[in-house]
Amino acid sequence: MTRQRIISRTSWVWLRGAAALTAAGFLACGGPTPIPGSTSSIKNNPRGTGPAISLGTNPGTSTGVDTTTATPTEADGGNCGVSTASLTKQNADLLLVLDKTGSMTSAMDSSANCAAGSTTCQQRWATMVAGLNTVLSGASGDVSWGLELFNSDGNCAVAAPEVPIAPGSAATVQTTIAGVTPNGATPTKVAINTAVTYLQTVTDTNGKYILLATDGEPNCLTTSGRGGGAGGSDVAGTVAAITAAAAAGFQVYVIGVGTEVGNLDNFAAAGGTAHYYPALSPQDLNAALATIVGTVASCTFNLSQSPPDPSNVAVQFNHDSSIRAPRDTTQTDGWDYTNSTDRAIQLFGSWCDNVTNGTYTFAEVLMGCGNVRF
Repeated sequence: MTRQRIISRTSWVWLRGAAALTAAGFLACGGPTPIPGSTSSIKNNPRGTGPAISLGTNPGTSTGVDTTTATPTEADGGNCGVSTASLTKQNADLLLVLDKTGSMTSAMDSSANCAAGSTTCQQRWATMVAGLNTVLSGASGDVSWGLELFNSDGNCAVAAPEVPIAPGSAATVQTTIAGVTPNGATPTKVAINTAVTYLQTVTDTNGKYILLATDGEPNCLTTSGRGGGAGGSDVAGTVAAITAAAAAGFQVYVIGVGTEVGNLDNFAAAGGTAHYYPALSPQDLNAALATIVGTVASCTFNLSQSPPDPSNVAVQFNHDSSIRAPRDTTQTDGWDYTNSTDRAIQLFGSWCDNVTNGTYTFAEVLMGCGNVRF
């Protein structure tokens, strides 16, 4: 008989009993209690605790997950084993890159000018500020906010962030945006490049994200232009800047307000977040902000090691091998890596919802290699 190997795994236990939360409820209370990460790491240990994973060299020898015993199960000695890594809840640094250009005085549902406080239309800037205030008023300690406004000179320049990322900075962001009057051009490429330069100086261990909130086409093809003529559209330059941001490890989420948003799916795809979040009403905006903040705050986890085979990973819930999130590189409903080193995973869609509402109370990440396939 071949020598048997014991397959180990590391798991983390999630808090039970969380009530289901709507997007508005999530914002109002600042999100659910953070899911704690595992406090210990089991590295290819022959023994572990809790339900064990038993995976053989082929479907005939795989017995799935044992939910009845705390004794690790042994598997066929012909397989190479299952590498394991502890999961740790990852807090987030979220830099809001906010469009304050002249077109933000237009209506949410058209390009017509709309004064703040109008009773006949909803102004983009006023609606954006109201939505952000809702989020920021309920901000939890899981997210440290920063703010960069673009433009900074009424033309095509962008200064360093007005509010640096720091714990408890949400109130400062609110105060800052309350004093802004929208005007000028839309240097989105410069804004993203400035954000990346700044984030590269932030040395904490949090995940780092850019939230681009904008309403239209970049129009600073040259640094002296205001759109059209010498300025011109700079969609290609903006896509290149966002692509570089994602390559540097900073995913870019995109919220689009208004009706001139034809480029924004390309921006989101370049930023590694698959699609932009449209907001043609205050309700849309609040829901989009809730989803983005909830995802980066509650559904992102660090791995203590990179998987031996990044394509052979299973994310499993409640000790049940039939409840496994699919990997979804469109980041719509499943899980995906958040960076090129494969050292963090993020849940999306219903899988993230079921974390925040308490449906999933236990989860584990299984990392196979060789003949062990999930």
